[in-house]
Amino acid sequence: LRQKLNAALILFFTLIAFASFHKGTGSVMWLQWTTLVIFLVFMYFFDAMFTKESSFIFDPDADNWRRKTEAGKYTVPIQYS
Repeated sequence: LRQKLNAALILFFTLIAFASFHKGTGSVMWLQWTTLVIFLVFMYFFDAMFTKESSFIFDPDADNWRRKTEAGKYTVPIQYS
């Protein structure tokens, strides 16, 4: 729902940006609408890339991250005799 709403806003503000461009008047209002569209597009891409739980893990403690990712690298294999 959030991504669909964001896509609808991108489409709506893109139409507004195109509608506000007039070659003869010298108005730069279309640049402001285009800037808003660019922000919305980046928000959409980041939302699509990082909303899944397995895609992005924020852990500011580097030691926790090392324990998660390097757990199998430094263990000594168990030898059964």
